[in-house]
Amino acid sequence: MNNIKAFLIMGVWTVTIGFILYSFEAHLHYREILWALSLSVILLATHMINMVIYFKVTRNNPYKWFNFVK
Repeated sequence: MNNIKAFLIMGVWTVTIGFILYSFEAHLHYREILWALSLSVILLATHMINMVIYFKVTRNNPYKWFNFVK
């Protein structure tokens, strides 16, 4: 259950960042060096924050999808 909750939170975070980038029309300026560098940093930070969210929400058992054996 924690995995699903983490995926939902990560999805909301990623969609929010995507909406912000789309609002600034970043997809039209990716060939300019300053835009490219700033977009790469933003996307890398988004990915790293997604990993932090996942491991904070799932705590000590991030990869246990089903808890049949206790």
